[in-house]
Amino acid sequence: MKKKLVSVLLTAAMVATMAAGCGSSDGGSGDGGSDEGGSGKEMTYWSMWNSTESQAKVIQEAADAYEEETGIHINIEWKGRDMKTLIGTALEAGEDIDLFDDDYMRVVMNTKDYLVDLSTLEGEEEFESHVMPVILDKAKSWGDGKLYVVPYQVYTTGVWYNKDMWEEAGLTEDDKPTTFEEFKEVCQKIKDAGYNPLTCNSDSVNLIYGFQMARYIGQEAVLECFNNGDWANEPAALQAAEDIAELVDAGYFSPNAPAQYPDGQNEIGFGESCMVLNASWIPNEINVNTQADLEFGFFPWPSVEGGVDGAEASMVGAQGYGINKESDMQQEAFDFATMIATGDYDLEMASSVNSIPSDTENTEWPAAIADAEPYFKEMTKAYDWAVGLETNADFTPIINENVVKLIKGESTPDEFISAISAAQ
Repeated sequence: MKKKLVSVLLTAAMVATMAAGCGSSDGGSGDGGSDEGGSGKEMTYWSMWNSTESQAKVIQEAADAYEEETGIHINIEWKGRDMKTLIGTALEAGEDIDLFDDDYMRVVMNTKDYLVDLSTLEGEEEFESHVMPVILDKAKSWGDGKLYVVPYQVYTTGVWYNKDMWEEAGLTEDDKPTTFEEFKEVCQKIKDAGYNPLTCNSDSVNLIYGFQMARYIGQEAVLECFNNGDWANEPAALQAAEDIAELVDAGYFSPNAPAQYPDGQNEIGFGESCMVLNASWIPNEINVNTQADLEFGFFPWPSVEGGVDGAEASMVGAQGYGINKESDMQQEAFDFATMIATGDYDLEMASSVNSIPSDTENTEWPAAIADAEPYFKEMTKAYDWAVGLETNADFTPIINENVVKLIKGESTPDEFISAISAAQ
């Protein structure tokens, strides 16, 4: 790396062992920066995490070390998952924000007009060498070849299941389904064992519909249908809805599904449900939220008869930092963001929250998500989050609302297609 970035990363890593612990409440990162050696500068960072989460503790530790190294105090405002609805309005209103984070696709797709092109900053070229190619290529594809986001906390997506329940249902590693028909057979065995086969959160149901539709026609065709509002003329759109309705009618979803986040996924930790389709942060969240100590298995969302995609295609991505182009601390914000995304802090983040390391030099996965690693290495097609069904901030809630109704049994597949067609 260029000297400035190397200095921040290496010095901060050494200082981290001496830093004065984690910060504070949701209002900010504490009272640092008041020491006599401080620079008097402050950086404002809006975070997608809550202050009590493990991610926040790692970030706060890094912020303390960064301040010790540079004298710059980072004022962290812990916004939680509301970030995705707050940040666009805040940037448009000219809020004093230097740095923020969210899902890296949303950062670029929804706020690119407010972001700095990172190639204008010192150390960007070297930073790129630390980013997984599949993540870097995706991020640049949304930015018309330019990088506008610093990816961190990489994830992959598929079906996570409670290994104890799986075994109680008489299932083994060899029974991991690869086709939708096999998936239904697995669901029936889990139901016969006295558990809900599937659970889900209401805010992530677009994953289920997106995956199922993409298994038939691939992401590009899903996006074409989505962008053109051509739901009524795309057979796979109806077929995917019919497949989900079949799972509902067979009683394979939890009777509470879709539940509010995180109540749906927490059913696994409470011993009620066995499987959930979501990203690789799920095992950690469930164990933390429910005080459980579960072992999780993993398999990709299954293929469908006559479809074009299978286990080689998955949603893969990361959280990401965006830097406000109106900020007068662009370089400093970039240095801090890359400090989180590489080296020791990347390793600490991965071990603290059981996530995939984002730095290509950090190669060991935490044991909690290791079951997904072989599939990740074989993946050749990277879907967007929800297979692109969340690339339109105005239409995403409509898709979500109607998939929720479908899973609750409040609408038929035909009514589902009619509703989203009329809305778009």
